[in-house]
Amino acid sequence: MKTTFLLFFTLVSQLIFSQNLQTSPFIEVIGTAEKEIVPDEIYIEITLREISEGKNRMSIEEQEKLLFEELKKQAIPLNQLQLSDVSSEELILRKKTNQLISQKEYELKVTSVEEVSRALAAFDSANIKSSYIVEMTHSKLQDYRKEVKILALKAAKDKARYLLESIDQKVGNALEIIEESNTNASSMGSNVYANASYKSTTESNHNISIKPITVKFSIKAKFEIK
Repeated sequence: MKTTFLLFFTLVSQLIFSQNLQTSPFIEVIGTAEKEIVPDEIYIEITLREISEGKNRMSIEEQEKLLFEELKKQAIPLNQLQLSDVSSEELILRKKTNQLISQKEYELKVTSVEEVSRALAAFDSANIKSSYIVEMTHSKLQDYRKEVKILALKAAKDKARYLLESIDQKVGNALEIIEESNTNASSMGSNVYANASYKSTTESNHNISIKPITVKFSIKAKFEIK
């Protein structure tokens, strides 16, 4: 009997609490925040291809050796260079001559735009004819994402505050907080934008344009009106 009474009391209490939430006056707002971050992890894909044009011949092994030497000259650590995948070395068919030639793909990780420039100088000296940026990110990206979410929630509360102050009322407790999805998110991940328009297929034609990463979030929040 006592157990039945306690259960009934709990159900009634929950019902009253739910009704109070629904009938309490509230304000619903959206807060948005964004932050620009300079990338500190930039990945460049490099294609080494066997050269066989008339008397000009250079094997993959010779290109690798030259690339390693030029990167060292530019003070770029070789441990930042790795094969793109296990099967990166492959044979391709040259259409004009129906000749099979070998090629190998590497990925170089650099940490600044200045280091990108030094890497390009090394590629030129090593006669690398194909390289392009495949990814840009930041080593503390997740920390920045959390920071921007907090800023967005604070922006929502601040908006609710000044709107209610205009009618002589105050913000109460938060009743609901929802992270809004961002439909403009890039392929780098939700709510992260970046642009890296660099691609080189010739020795001297480098067009580097690296924009900061933009982290952006919107938070919908519902606050009680006091």
